[in-house]
Amino acid sequence: MARTKSRPPRKKQTVKKRPARKFAKKKLARKRPAKKKPAKRRPRPRRATGGEWAVPRKFADTDQQIETLRHHVSEQCVSIASSIDTIPPEMIPVEMRDRWLHELRQAAVALVPVIERLATGQTTEPSR
Repeated sequence: MARTKSRPPRKKQTVKKRPARKFAKKKLARKRPAKKKPAKRRPRPRRATGGEWAVPRKFADTDQQIETLRHHVSEQCVSIASSIDTIPPEMIPVEMRDRWLHELRQAAVALVPVIERLATGQTTEPSR
């Protein structure tokens, strides 16, 4: 039996969407308390290949700062000394001589707490 009438085309079935909920409760994600990280260990000097001690970064920075200070202080001292040698003492005004002495003494005094702290192992500034 042959069909003479054609079937009406079927509608494509679409997935039904849920109706939108305007005031739906959102599930609040519970936040877990953060795990405490273990305390960082202080880096210990370790032997590097070649038999020398490995130096932690903070020590290396401090060492570099001290070397730089010594280098610059040495250079400046040589420069100042040569300048003073070229000036006849009677040509330096008394006020300028006093100011220079005061500033040089202040520079020397500024180094004293650093030297004492390193020598005694102090971590706080000494009271004045």
